[in-house]
Amino acid sequence: MIKAYVILTVFLTVSISAQTHELLKHNGEKIQINYNKTERNLVYFSIPNSLEENSVSQYAVQLLTDKTTGKSQIISSKIDIKDQNAFREVVFLKEFETIGLKKGEAISVFLGRTKGYSHYDLVSMKKRRLQEKAAKKGSPFVVITSESYDETKAVLYYY
Repeated sequence: MIKAYVILTVFLTVSISAQTHELLKHNGEKIQINYNKTERNLVYFSIPNSLEENSVSQYAVQLLTDKTTGKSQIISSKIDIKDQNAFREVVFLKEFETIGLKKGEAISVFLGRTKGYSHYDLVSMKKRRLQEKAAKKGSPFVVITSESYDETKAVLYYY
Protein backbone atom coordinates (compact mmCIF):
# COMPACT_ATOMS: atom_id res chain seq x y z
CA MET A 1 0.00 0.00 0.00
CA ILE A 2 2.86 2.38 0.80
CA LYS A 3 4.44 1.67 -2.60
CA ALA A 4 1.17 2.53 -4.35
CA TYR A 5 0.96 5.78 -2.38
CA VAL A 6 4.55 6.72 -3.26
CA ILE A 7 4.01 5.95 -6.96
CA LEU A 8 0.79 7.96 -6.99
CA THR A 9 2.54 10.89 -5.31
CA VAL A 10 5.40 10.78 -7.84
CA PHE A 11 2.98 10.78 -10.79
CA LEU A 12 1.03 13.71 -9.36
CA THR A 13 4.21 15.68 -8.72
CA VAL A 14 5.48 15.05 -12.23
CA SER A 15 2.17 16.04 -13.82
CA ILE A 16 1.97 19.22 -11.74
CA SER A 17 5.50 20.28 -12.62
CA ALA A 18 5.16 19.32 -16.28
CA GLN A 19 5.61 21.98 -18.90
CA THR A 20 2.14 23.07 -19.85
CA HIS A 21 2.82 26.02 -22.14
CA GLU A 22 5.30 27.20 -24.72
CA LEU A 23 6.15 30.89 -24.87
CA LEU A 24 7.41 32.32 -28.17
CA LYS A 25 9.13 35.68 -27.96
CA HIS A 26 9.39 38.17 -30.83
CA ASN A 27 13.14 37.61 -31.03
CA GLY A 28 12.50 33.93 -31.88
CA GLU A 29 13.31 32.47 -28.45
CA LYS A 30 11.06 29.62 -27.28
CA ILE A 31 10.64 28.86 -23.57
CA GLN A 32 8.85 25.91 -21.95
CA ILE A 33 6.86 27.33 -19.02
CA ASN A 34 3.98 26.87 -16.63
CA TYR A 35 1.74 29.86 -17.37
CA ASN A 36 0.21 31.65 -14.37
CA LYS A 37 -1.45 34.90 -15.47
CA THR A 38 -1.21 38.09 -17.53
CA GLU A 39 -1.50 41.29 -15.53
CA ARG A 40 -0.29 44.92 -15.84
CA ASN A 41 1.32 44.27 -19.26
CA LEU A 42 3.38 41.40 -17.83
CA VAL A 43 3.11 37.64 -18.40
CA TYR A 44 3.73 35.73 -15.15
CA PHE A 45 5.04 32.17 -15.32
CA SER A 46 7.22 29.64 -13.60
CA ILE A 47 9.94 27.48 -15.05
CA PRO A 48 9.21 23.74 -14.78
CA ASN A 49 10.53 22.18 -11.56
CA SER A 50 10.81 25.61 -9.95
CA LEU A 51 8.52 27.44 -7.56
CA GLU A 52 9.92 30.87 -8.38
CA GLU A 53 7.53 33.11 -10.32
CA ASN A 54 9.08 34.95 -13.26
CA SER A 55 7.67 37.63 -15.52
CA VAL A 56 8.25 39.02 -18.99
CA SER A 57 6.80 42.03 -20.76
CA GLN A 58 3.78 41.16 -22.89
CA TYR A 59 5.36 43.34 -25.61
CA ALA A 60 8.27 40.86 -25.81
CA VAL A 61 5.93 37.85 -26.18
CA GLN A 62 4.38 36.94 -29.49
CA LEU A 63 2.54 33.71 -28.79
CA LEU A 64 1.52 31.51 -25.87
CA THR A 65 0.65 27.91 -26.78
CA ASP A 66 -1.12 25.50 -24.44
CA LYS A 67 0.60 22.16 -25.02
CA THR A 68 -2.28 20.07 -23.66
CA THR A 69 -4.98 21.49 -25.96
CA GLY A 70 -2.80 22.86 -28.76
CA LYS A 71 -4.52 26.25 -28.63
CA SER A 72 -2.42 29.33 -29.25
CA GLN A 73 -3.06 32.84 -28.00
CA ILE A 74 -1.46 35.90 -29.57
CA ILE A 75 -0.13 38.07 -26.76
CA SER A 76 1.19 41.00 -28.85
CA SER A 77 1.96 41.87 -32.43
CA LYS A 78 5.48 42.85 -33.39
CA ILE A 79 5.93 46.56 -33.96
CA ASP A 80 8.11 47.07 -37.01
CA ILE A 81 9.57 50.57 -37.27
CA LYS A 82 11.01 51.01 -40.77
CA ASP A 83 11.50 54.76 -40.94
CA GLN A 84 10.85 58.03 -39.14
CA ASN A 85 7.33 58.28 -40.61
CA ALA A 86 6.23 55.37 -38.38
CA PHE A 87 6.75 57.40 -35.20
CA ARG A 88 3.10 57.02 -34.16
CA GLU A 89 3.69 53.29 -33.63
CA VAL A 90 6.36 53.88 -30.98
CA VAL A 91 5.02 52.84 -27.55
CA PHE A 92 5.84 54.49 -24.23
CA LEU A 93 6.46 51.95 -21.47
CA LYS A 94 7.13 52.12 -17.77
CA GLU A 95 10.41 50.68 -16.48
CA PHE A 96 8.80 47.53 -15.01
CA GLU A 97 7.21 46.71 -18.40
CA THR A 98 10.58 46.23 -20.13
CA ILE A 99 11.47 42.79 -18.75
CA GLY A 100 12.60 40.67 -21.68
CA LEU A 101 13.36 43.63 -23.97
CA LYS A 102 16.88 44.79 -24.84
CA LYS A 103 17.98 48.16 -23.51
CA GLY A 104 19.28 50.58 -26.11
CA GLU A 105 20.75 54.04 -26.01
CA ALA A 106 19.64 57.09 -24.09
CA ILE A 107 18.01 60.00 -25.90
CA SER A 108 16.80 63.42 -24.81
CA VAL A 109 14.62 66.27 -26.03
CA PHE A 110 15.23 69.90 -25.15
CA LEU A 111 12.54 72.48 -25.90
CA GLY A 112 13.81 75.46 -23.93
CA ARG A 113 11.55 77.92 -22.17
CA THR A 114 8.66 78.25 -24.59
CA LYS A 115 5.99 80.83 -23.87
CA GLY A 116 2.33 80.60 -24.68
CA TYR A 117 2.03 76.80 -24.45
CA SER A 118 0.08 74.92 -21.82
CA HIS A 119 1.73 72.16 -19.79
CA TYR A 120 -0.23 69.56 -21.77
CA ASP A 121 0.99 71.00 -25.10
CA LEU A 122 4.62 70.95 -23.91
CA VAL A 123 4.35 67.34 -22.72
CA SER A 124 2.74 66.34 -26.03
CA MET A 125 5.48 68.08 -28.04
CA LYS A 126 8.23 66.40 -26.03
CA LYS A 127 6.63 62.96 -26.38
CA ARG A 128 6.20 63.41 -30.12
CA ARG A 129 9.85 64.40 -30.52
CA LEU A 130 10.90 61.39 -28.46
CA GLN A 131 8.77 59.17 -30.71
CA GLU A 132 10.35 60.71 -33.82
CA LYS A 133 13.87 60.14 -32.46
CA ALA A 134 13.03 56.55 -31.51
CA ALA A 135 11.53 55.86 -34.95
CA LYS A 136 14.60 57.33 -36.63
CA LYS A 137 16.74 54.84 -34.68
CA GLY A 138 14.30 51.95 -35.32
CA SER A 139 13.23 51.49 -31.71
CA PRO A 140 9.62 50.48 -31.02
CA PHE A 141 9.72 51.30 -27.28
CA VAL A 142 10.66 54.33 -25.18
CA VAL A 143 10.92 54.65 -21.39
CA ILE A 144 11.01 58.17 -19.97
CA THR A 145 13.64 58.31 -17.23
CA SER A 146 13.49 61.96 -16.19
CA GLU A 147 11.36 64.93 -17.04
CA SER A 148 11.82 68.61 -16.29
CA TYR A 149 10.13 71.73 -17.58
CA ASP A 150 12.32 72.08 -20.66
CA GLU A 151 14.07 68.69 -21.07
CA THR A 152 12.97 65.05 -21.14
CA LYS A 153 15.39 62.10 -21.03
CA ALA A 154 14.49 58.60 -22.14
CA VAL A 155 15.94 55.18 -22.96
CA LEU A 156 15.17 53.16 -26.09
CA TYR A 157 14.25 49.45 -25.97
CA TYR A 158 14.27 46.79 -28.70
CA TYR A 159 13.07 43.19 -29.12
